Amino acid sequence: MPAHASPAQPPSADSPGVPLMIDRKGSLDRDDAITVRRLPDGWELTVYVADVACGVAPGSTADQEAFARRESAYGGFRGTAKMLPRAVEARLTLAEGRACAALRVRVTFDDDGTALGVDVDRAQMRGALALDHHAVATTVGDPSHPLHRQLRDAAELSEVLLARRRSQGALALYDLLQGWATDEDGRLVRVAVAERNIAYKIVQECMIAANTALAGWAAERDLLLLFRNHSAAKVAPPREALLDDLDLALSEGSAARLQALQERTLLVLRAAEYAPFVRGHWGLNLPGYVHSTSPLRRYADLVVQRVVFSHIDGAPSPYTDEELQSIAESLNEGARADREAQQASLKSSAHARARKAASAGGDYSHLDSRDFQALLKRGCKENIGSASLAQEAVRRARQQQLTSLDLQMILLVASSDTWAPARAECLKAVAASPETAVSVLATHAQVNGVANPSFTDHSAGQIHNAVFRSRAELALGGTPVCGEERTASVKKSARHQAALSLLARLACLPDPSQDQVRGGDSTTAKAKKAIEPAAAEGRQPVMVLNEYTQLLIISDLRFDFTMDGPSHEPTFKCTARAVHEGDVLVGTGTTSTKSSAKATAAADLLDQIHARLNRRESDAA
Repeated sequence: MPAHASPAQPPSADSPGVPLMIDRKGSLDRDDAITVRRLPDGWELTVYVADVACGVAPGSTADQEAFARRESAYGGFRGTAKMLPRAVEARLTLAEGRACAALRVRVTFDDDGTALGVDVDRAQMRGALALDHHAVATTVGDPSHPLHRQLRDAAELSEVLLARRRSQGALALYDLLQGWATDEDGRLVRVAVAERNIAYKIVQECMIAANTALAGWAAERDLLLLFRNHSAAKVAPPREALLDDLDLALSEGSAARLQALQERTLLVLRAAEYAPFVRGHWGLNLPGYVHSTSPLRRYADLVVQRVVFSHIDGAPSPYTDEELQSIAESLNEGARADREAQQASLKSSAHARARKAASAGGDYSHLDSRDFQALLKRGCKENIGSASLAQEAVRRARQQQLTSLDLQMILLVASSDTWAPARAECLKAVAASPETAVSVLATHAQVNGVANPSFTDHSAGQIHNAVFRSRAELALGGTPVCGEERTASVKKSARHQAALSLLARLACLPDPSQDQVRGGDSTTAKAKKAIEPAAAEGRQPVMVLNEYTQLLIISDLRFDFTMDGPSHEPTFKCTARAVHEGDVLVGTGTTSTKSSAKATAAADLLDQIHARLNRRESDAA
């Protein structure tokens, strides 16, 4: 309908209004229509639902096809397929220009959105108008439009209903500017671009209100139908925490935070299911809920409608308790299969995109760690990574920006010659922080479904001058693989070097691990060489400090981080501390990345150590 087209008979001030069918432009399966009227002390909402039960008999061919399809599909992995045959749908859909049989749900609310009463009956819907989302938004903002008052009232009611649901703990939020909203189960979903306006909120809130009212109406009459039940996982946080996280994510507008929260809600919120009994709806925080407003598109709604009409007509229910239970189980199982198929389809598509990007080459420096890891995984597993992807891995290894999983894939999965420079650089990065070797081996064990690496430890000597020996072992495919035995004056350091040796063996690379204790003369000579500033020049400061720790030149080396500034432009401050000859030395570094702040702080601390050593030599001379 054009923005300024007028209905044939504009509603009077005290009329219930013109039934408005709000849907996608060009939609042919219109299940519902609404009227909203402002009352002196509240609102009246009327929802008309297409009478599909009258045209689809239980057990008929159309009914069997609808049951098998469960719901209409509008793209994605299921393609496009309507639940009902096109001819049946065309005959039963709500439409302009004709009287349509409907289930009518009328709910009255007070000023704060509390439902005061509900009436459910049969009705003939007349004079309905079809509007798309854009037309609704335009009309709400146009006081001269004949439908402005009704849609303005509908918009105000939707805001009141949303506020009430939020105050009662429902996981309900809309950010129509960025295109995010919560679905019935409280999970973040994307809103189609054409629907990102007030019309989306009007439809969602009115349908939720009608379904909630009908669930209560049915429960009061002890009607067995298909209720929509929802629960959260045991590991789900309190709903207040989830609401705070939703508020924060939407207020910040960070795409990464929104995506992370979307994944978390999928993890901790179970999918709602149908059952012929009431167990409540966690996401909506309601005692009871049904699906009833889309009988052309969802089979569960058709079942609910048949039960409701039978009760209104004083006839017995068309379903036994056992039949309802069987229908519910079948619908739930089909929905589970769809979710699994969708996940597989999304995973396959993501792999295809990552495969193409990993092999195409180009500049990968702009990718965040998550996106880079996706490309790295394809490139390493399939040995298709481009030279530029491998070079980016080299750069990130030097900057200590690779995770344990990144290192595991490069060192222990990738095998083509393209990855040779990256593999060598990654092992060098691990050698600079040998404790990382334990994490990489543990990741490798987890990926391969085997036990974590084990260590065989021995010690000798007096407590104040003990020597610790350690050897690391990992069983892969039933065959244990061992690294070289390594020694150190600290048990943890011996294990780190042993893990580094095993990692090098598994990667088929030269072993960079070393014994930290070989006797007084060799240790003294190595320490003397290591502490020469010229020997440290050009090397990574963190690597040098780790060597100094292993050689007992310094002790208690520690790096602490703080972050300041907005999330999209953070500033990281690193404080490096170590004990040298009984004194605590502190180095600092402040940059835009965590890794560079660590390197700057390490360099500052190293300069102080070298200055002390140079003064000592000068004094001795």
